[in-house]
Amino acid sequence: MRLLLVRHGQTDLNVQKRLQGSSEVPLNLRGKEQAKLTHDFLKERDLLPTKVISSPLGRAIETGAIIAGIDLSDYKEREISVDYKPDAIEVDVNLEEMSFGIYERHNMAEENPEFLVECFDRPEIYQPPLNGESYDEVVARAGKVIEKMRGRILAGEYDDDVVMMVSHGALSHGIFEYIKKTPRSAYWDVDFNNCAIVEIFLSYNGEDDDYKYITDGFEKNW
Repeated sequence: MRLLLVRHGQTDLNVQKRLQGSSEVPLNLRGKEQAKLTHDFLKERDLLPTKVISSPLGRAIETGAIIAGIDLSDYKEREISVDYKPDAIEVDVNLEEMSFGIYERHNMAEENPEFLVECFDRPEIYQPPLNGESYDEVVARAGKVIEKMRGRILAGEYDDDVVMMVSHGALSHGIFEYIKKTPRSAYWDVDFNNCAIVEIFLSYNGEDDDYKYITDGFEKNW
């Protein structure tokens, strides 16, 4: 089996450099195009997913559906949202993006630049805003995702599958930290752009877990 992790496609809030977090924000036209190009990229490499596990947020679900070639024609007239869960896509709440509480949808570069410094440049001292999540909480959720997958793989559930997990920037970095056991200060040391893909390698006991980039994705966005 192959285990892939992909970040959702671009949204308008990505472009506007606003924190999205757990807010429901749809893909924009560029994000849909990115997902279609990713479908083509994986098809050329015989890596189209046979199983999709997604964050419950619509931008992740739609990205996964487009990449996997799941028909969304019945839903063109409305925004893909958390209420839309195609039978072909499994939803895992632990893949949801980090919550930024009262700062979600805000451009913090304009409103409070010091918050961004603490959040992204010094994550080891980060203090979440009201109703937001800490990095410890995000990494704990990431760990639940990985251990659930490890158990399924060891049980032989996905022997013949290409499994694709669709998530978000901060949560994916939480997976990277959990897998590589890196210090919190290194949380953002690698970029994970829109529709970037890594392949994840899980060992029996977790000691040799690793990941490798398949593609860097597209333009760098929040």
